[in-house]
Amino acid sequence: MPSKAKVLIVEDNSDVRRLYAIGLNQRGFEVKLAANGAEAVERIMAEKPDILLLDWLMPLMDGDEVLRRIGVHNSHHMPVIVISGQPEPDERDPRIQSWLVKPVSIDELVAEIERPLMSI
Repeated sequence: MPSKAKVLIVEDNSDVRRLYAIGLNQRGFEVKLAANGAEAVERIMAEKPDILLLDWLMPLMDGDEVLRRIGVHNSHHMPVIVISGQPEPDERDPRIQSWLVKPVSIDELVAEIERPLMSI
């Protein structure tokens, strides 16, 4: 795994966002944050994260719309891990690496993040 992989956490719940950020920072990841989908799209374009942790249900712009907006700009094929209170749909977007149902522990999150980063 590359050291200091850049992870963008997109989560509208500030407590959950902060918890994930602290846990991932402690494990050596460079963490960027976005509070909603619109902010996520801006951060993805500007920051070019190595991996995206994406809450699926958010106000303003949901995860599906985020994927639609970044689709053309995701030339480096950034892995996407969805973290949602909703169960995984029967047919998920092929750009989604994995779908985790909340609550998600930091250890579970790190394991999912490291899986796609191994091949980068």
